[in-house]
Amino acid sequence: MSESVARRLVDTRVVVETPEGVDFRFRIAGPGQRLWAWSIDSLIKVGALAILWVVLLLVGAFGGESGVQAMAGVATIGVFVSNWFYGSLFEGLMNGQTPGKRLAGLRVLRSNGTPIDLLTATGRNFLRVADALPVGYTVGLITMLLTSRLQRLGDLFFDTMVVSEQRSPAGRAAGLTKNIEPLLRSECPRKFSVPERTLAIIERLFDPERIMSEGRREEIAKPLSEALRSRLGWSEPWKTDGNQYEFFQKQGYKHTQFLLRVLKTFAVDAGPGGQR
Repeated sequence: MSESVARRLVDTRVVVETPEGVDFRFRIAGPGQRLWAWSIDSLIKVGALAILWVVLLLVGAFGGESGVQAMAGVATIGVFVSNWFYGSLFEGLMNGQTPGKRLAGLRVLRSNGTPIDLLTATGRNFLRVADALPVGYTVGLITMLLTSRLQRLGDLFFDTMVVSEQRSPAGRAAGLTKNIEPLLRSECPRKFSVPERTLAIIERLFDPERIMSEGRREEIAKPLSEALRSRLGWSEPWKTDGNQYEFFQKQGYKHTQFLLRVLKTFAVDAGPGGQR
């Protein structure tokens, strides 16, 4: 096997370029990581069904024959919903994550790096039936081994991929947030957290390898900055002290400056001399 082919087979990184010219790097989740997430989800489903069964037994004990029949019907519905809609609902409503995927640090995205919707989540999960054929998830494993993004049939049909959100801080530019002031908890009355994927996107936006004017970076940063301001509940204070000229000068790049403050607050700068 040639070196180039071997490298292509073992390299699970993928680069997605946006129309704005900013590329984002993702690490594709392997079968072992996905099996771990699936195992966690399976335990959650079994636990939920066990609790449901205990409740139904208690109800059925006082309901006579009609209560037993109702108990059997509800139990059947519970098994059906957990098997067919557990992954669909969680991935569609939790931005591509089930509880198991969240604990394992995984997320389902479209192949272009954008979030999936409920319809896409439902479709890829319903096709698990085909992936499980004939036994032991054989079709799904074969399909994953034959695709560069480790996609099973459900992923191929609905153009999705499962990525790992475990980031390595070694790739961050040294001193990127060195002289940036962090956000204070008192400034953010809503959620005081930012998803790992969002931090990775901010890092890529400021990647020195990307040749981009400050104005263009500010334009791209604006929608992400506004979304994060809403998530955190942060509103820009009116500066009444210090250099007023300098304050107004920075207003032209307020969105890029805010993203750097987010990066300073919620991610550790791994570069030499970097600070939290």
